[in-house]
Amino acid sequence: MHAFLGLFLFSVLLTTGASLECEVCASAGNSCSGQKETCPGNLDTCITIVAEALGQTATTKSCYSKKACELLKDGENFNGALIKEVTCKAPSASASLLLALSGLLLIKFLF
Repeated sequence: MHAFLGLFLFSVLLTTGASLECEVCASAGNSCSGQKETCPGNLDTCITIVAEALGQTATTKSCYSKKACELLKDGENFNGALIKEVTCKAPSASASLLLALSGLLLIKFLF
């Protein structure tokens, strides 16, 4: 019974820490700011795109796929706009590792 409870607590901690939150916004200019939103499970990185179309610069931030984000390059055309800058920011592996270790320590102290 103790092992089951410990495994349950560990899995709850691990699941909670696996949620990625990204700032989501779109605005004219070289920056934007918005609320952080929890990303769906299939989107695993935060993207920032600064693009120019018809002489206007716009910035977009959102959740995105890491593989798709890495394919975008500065100077490419994206949805009819020229990409001036693209930044892909994935969650660090060290944060997940720290969460897993703290869950294991909690189980050790509880039982």
